[in-house]
Amino acid sequence: MKVARLNPAEQIEQSYDEAMVALADYLTRERDAAATIDRLIRILDRDSLRDAIIEVLVDARVHPRPKEELPK
Repeated sequence: MKVARLNPAEQIEQSYDEAMVALADYLTRERDAAATIDRLIRILDRDSLRDAIIEVLVDARVHPRPKEELPK
């Protein structure tokens, strides 16, 4: 089975969603604080997440949005 590769923004969003699930598990008392921190570190310490963030930042610098498209 071939797995579709997520674009950098989707990778960042997926990691955010996973982090929110980890925090929700902690808040509902399904996990203790140490396990939650370990889980968050594993999510944030992925090379793929760092690469995605760098790619998005470089792309934004190389191809800045016109001022009229920027959020106010």
